[in-house]
Amino acid sequence: MGIRVDFTNVGDGGFAPLPEGKYEAAVFEVEQRVGQNSGQPYLNWQFKIMGGEYDGRRAFYMTSLQPQALWKLKQTLLRLGYTKEELEGAFELDLTDLPGRECTILIGHEQYNGETRDRVLDVLEAGNADSGDAPLIR
Repeated sequence: MGIRVDFTNVGDGGFAPLPEGKYEAAVFEVEQRVGQNSGQPYLNWQFKIMGGEYDGRRAFYMTSLQPQALWKLKQTLLRLGYTKEELEGAFELDLTDLPGRECTILIGHEQYNGETRDRVLDVLEAGNADSGDAPLIR
């Protein structure tokens, strides 16, 4: 026995890229992964947009765990509310402490396999959405 499904007004799937600009967001999830090509560890960040037309949409960001790139992770953690004192020397990062931390994310576009995709270009402090050149998307 079959199931009747009505595909009227249903697109081909997926989402159109988010418009470029700044969005109020919160960390949704952070996972440690290993790069397929590099074999090196990195953190895969998932942010959830809060409010406006794109409320609930997710955006992704990566920070390398390689020594030469740790400055970017440190910068991100500072912008998520960690203090300079907490991040001095060796630091035990508990990934379960990150979800829910609010921030502003800067979205740009990139081409991937011929498609335009949104990409988190930077993570800014919460409430930083109205400064700078990029517009706040609500």
